Amino acid sequence: MASTMRKIPFYPVAFLFKTVLQNGGISPKKLHIFLLYLIRYTLLEPFRLAEIHIYEKKISAHELKQAPIFILGHWRSGTSYLQSLMRLDARLSTSTIFRSIFSDSYYLTESWLKRTLNFLCRTLNIRYAIQRTTMNLDLPAELDLALCTMCSDHSYSWGHILPRSFGRRVEDHILFRDEQAAECWIVEYDRMIRKLSYWSGGRRVLVKSPGDTGRIEQIRRQYPAAKFVYVHRDPTSVYHSSAYLWKAIQRDLSLHELHENEIRDLILDTYHRLLSRYLQQREQIPAGNLVELQHTDLQQDPLREIRRIYDTLGLGAPPEEELANFLAATEKYAHPRYSTSPELKKTLAARWRFAFEEWPE
Repeated sequence: MASTMRKIPFYPVAFLFKTVLQNGGISPKKLHIFLLYLIRYTLLEPFRLAEIHIYEKKISAHELKQAPIFILGHWRSGTSYLQSLMRLDARLSTSTIFRSIFSDSYYLTESWLKRTLNFLCRTLNIRYAIQRTTMNLDLPAELDLALCTMCSDHSYSWGHILPRSFGRRVEDHILFRDEQAAECWIVEYDRMIRKLSYWSGGRRVLVKSPGDTGRIEQIRRQYPAAKFVYVHRDPTSVYHSSAYLWKAIQRDLSLHELHENEIRDLILDTYHRLLSRYLQQREQIPAGNLVELQHTDLQQDPLREIRRIYDTLGLGAPPEEELANFLAATEKYAHPRYSTSPELKKTLAARWRFAFEEWPE
């Protein structure tokens, strides 16, 4: 059904209006963001339809040579950094900001539109607030965002655009209270994975979406030989960094806003539910298919941690030279220092006690 709907001209525009109206609407001061979304879908509609016509059957027929590798961990735990390191392996293919934003047309637009947009970002010094750096569309990105921009209703990323729906989307599209929703999600997710693999000439796909931390059962049902890397970060740091993330998202991407206390409750609830589900499901992963690492270890000695990942998962030799060059050229990021009030410390200790006990620092 979803494949049929995608073939309808200007279906994304209609879907955008419907989704916005059904999920909290638009704040008047956010109309300019909605206009940008509308322009994006309208101008690229010919490329979307052409890409479906040329490549849809080829993507559907494409067979994955190897099961994907999934990076797990709550938002702001170091998953993007790990994705940046592992993507240096020429044997892997992963999503980028460009491919996630233009997920329905990047086959036909990446060669020229990405170059143009990156030039504008550099010239105008457009910042990527979420990662606190200059916007670069080659940076790695979540695959769930690709589902969102291709107008799938099975992506939690719509909850970032429409925050009042985020809690429900965690329930529906990460924790899957409905089995049919899980089946619809994996069909569309698998299509995006096959699309990345086909476009890269059959390379193994590296997937990063924090929501996958709660989807191990569904992922293994589709890919029994899937490999997983879980990144854990000190929960207090995750809380503060998540609060910053939500502020950046609401400023730059959302069509309406939540109050500060609503964001606080959302972070507390999502973290608890996501990591509880991970602890419930990780035993389903066979020995040798899961590596767990600490954010602090990844920051302090990334080469050692990458070697451990490759050795445990049987991925062959890591790209040592590329990693060394990348690390030498990359400034060591200084994480902001946050002040934690006694009240917040007490709340985190109570709500997230299981995480502090499972992964002591």
